[in-house]
Amino acid sequence: MYCVKCGVRLQEGVESCPLCQTPVWNPDALQAKHAWPDQLPEQHNERDLSGAVGFTVLSVVAAAAILVVNFVLYGYLDWGGYVLGGIGLFYLMAVLPRWFRHPRGEVFIPLSHVAVGLFLLYVNGKTGGNWFLSFAFPLVGISCLLSTGLFCLLKYVKGAKPYILGGYLVAVGGFSMLTEFFEHITFGTRMFHWSIYTAGCFGAAGLFLLTAGFIPRLRVALRKYFFF
Repeated sequence: MYCVKCGVRLQEGVESCPLCQTPVWNPDALQAKHAWPDQLPEQHNERDLSGAVGFTVLSVVAAAAILVVNFVLYGYLDWGGYVLGGIGLFYLMAVLPRWFRHPRGEVFIPLSHVAVGLFLLYVNGKTGGNWFLSFAFPLVGISCLLSTGLFCLLKYVKGAKPYILGGYLVAVGGFSMLTEFFEHITFGTRMFHWSIYTAGCFGAAGLFLLTAGFIPRLRVALRKYFFF
């Protein structure tokens, strides 16, 4: 064994060179003596639920205050129903998933759409309208299918992101045209007034991504510059 600085021959067991005092570097000893512990640390399972607890308390206090104000002033639930529905939607979409360590989007996305549909049904009944079945219900249902499908495909299908997002954008363009169609049959508005422009923009973007999926160089460029 020799000194890495001056090259003098060293005796076994010395820790530094007797000539230049350079510490001895022994690769065999470094490989034999590893720097990590023999026992792996336990998994850190602590969760921070302070945000969920805080928002829950605020939601309960706000709901209770609205109930008291409505029944004291009017004797029944007047405008407070809309506010309570909004608080419920906020809690379901933004707060409830925080109670779970790994919230499942394929569960919470349909659940959120069901809650939105029920809230719109309440508004429809409260205002005496007749637009829920012909307008709100089909649009909420289609939105639920598109959103849940996008989440599941991105989560479970690997290596197909350009095709998935491209197809989703084309579907969103078609969804905008369906929105105007249901608006036309429900409220008597003019067809193809605005949806054709929206469908054109989303469709063009979707077709670009679908095309990029078939061109390796373009797909690499998207991944390089846009982390796509």
